[in-house]
Amino acid sequence: MTVYVVGLDGADWSLLRPWAEEGHLPAFARVLDEGVSGDLESTLPPVTFPAWKCYSTGKTPGKLGVYEWFAYDRDTHEISPNDASDFRSCEYWDVLADRGGRAGVVNMPTTHPAGASASGAPDADADSNDRTDNGVVLTIAGSPASERKSFTSPESLKADLLDAIPDYRVKPDLVLDEATPDELVAEARELFEQRFEAATWLADEKECEFVHTTLFATDTLQHRLWDRPEKLRAAYERVDELLADLLDRDDAEAVVLMSDHGFAEIREIFMVNQWLADRGDLAFEESETRDLLASVGLTEERLKRLVGRLGLVNLAQSLVPESLQRLFPSESGRVAIQDADIDWTETKAVSLGRGPIYVNGAAFSDDRAVDAYVEGLASDLEALETPAGDPVAAAVHDPADVYSGDRARGPDVVVEYTTGVDAPEAIGGGVFGETTEWLATHRRSGVFAAWGDDFAEGSADLELYDLAPTLLHRLGAPVPEDVDGEVRFDVLAGEAADREVEQGPPTATDATGERAGEEVEDTLRELGYLE
Repeated sequence: MTVYVVGLDGADWSLLRPWAEEGHLPAFARVLDEGVSGDLESTLPPVTFPAWKCYSTGKTPGKLGVYEWFAYDRDTHEISPNDASDFRSCEYWDVLADRGGRAGVVNMPTTHPAGASASGAPDADADSNDRTDNGVVLTIAGSPASERKSFTSPESLKADLLDAIPDYRVKPDLVLDEATPDELVAEARELFEQRFEAATWLADEKECEFVHTTLFATDTLQHRLWDRPEKLRAAYERVDELLADLLDRDDAEAVVLMSDHGFAEIREIFMVNQWLADRGDLAFEESETRDLLASVGLTEERLKRLVGRLGLVNLAQSLVPESLQRLFPSESGRVAIQDADIDWTETKAVSLGRGPIYVNGAAFSDDRAVDAYVEGLASDLEALETPAGDPVAAAVHDPADVYSGDRARGPDVVVEYTTGVDAPEAIGGGVFGETTEWLATHRRSGVFAAWGDDFAEGSADLELYDLAPTLLHRLGAPVPEDVDGEVRFDVLAGEAADREVEQGPPTATDATGERAGEEVEDTLRELGYLE
């Protein structure tokens, strides 16, 4: 028997519940009617990095040492992409493996490079069925991994997977900005099928008793097709058909649905780094190379269109270094903050994305001056309004109030943006009124639902951090003592609801392992997270 978790990146009840009630998503309706469901509050910021690892570890970013897609080194001022090797914790499936269980993970963001296991355990034998050993976690990494390279752990799993699913792809073979809505939906539906097929293959052929699979294309579609609800529904209808098959499998002991965050329409774009620059808090110089390329019409967008017409998207992504791609200017005139030539002698603060702001301590005379600046910055952000008169920020947090642990590599300010305000990290253009290819952005409220043995019926709202301890307890495994979430007995039934929580040792680790920086940046540009 197998417990399945289906991660629906960015799924939002504002879409799914009405469609289920109207009869368009009968499998979702079945889970809602027969199981337990509710809102799932994400982390801050509600972004793929670090949200998926917050789910799989049960910990806040403060214990993981990752707060957004990028990290800032205060000593060198380097801005670099995070990947799987940066997270400072084992995941709940590692705990299952330590108890002799067999777990499978498919396509979860933050799992690339696949060999960069936080547990530090050597690659296991994917075909080993010896239940007397330490168990196994079989990983099929998510983007920016590539099926053209190593993307599984153990590496031997790749050949078996591609024998079973020859057309398996990690990410779309499309230039997302140039694809039509129908092309985006068709590609997503194919990827959904592969994710479910990989999940059931791990259960059937590799005897996994627990399998997590992530559908990342839901996020991609919602960013770009929020104004086309009929197209989004067509994509989710295929998910529903695949979910129905999963619910009907003889081995499906339980099925859990969850998302790393929710979604909402973009009402305003706030260019936070441009705001800092206009205040005199961030200084940068223009790039002569980009200006020259722009003057002759060689832009990033034109390069993408050419590659798309030639059908060479995945090949180009694997062969052209990201360091070369970033030399091409964007037609918008904006520059990703990590590509900007920042003058750190004149820069006081920088934002790496949709929430965290880092202060350059070297720009101040002492810690007291830093504290005074942070206090003033937070106050100004709290008072800031959009041109329509709405608050830019719902709240501005001291990191110590929202993150646990030692907050290694942590920011100085965490902005919780008002729902509908998107705050990309790029610099250039106006503070307000800019447009991007995105029509919708993330919000904190995601989805949770659970169906099957030992799960309750009814409704309950959870935090993202609660899922790891709750699932571990449901699966009869110890709950690490250093998790931030709680075992939510209100979503459990039967023996699991009556059993006391077994506390296990902490799962904190050092951040070590193989790096995948340029691949991460390449994928972020393709998805629209970077200019």
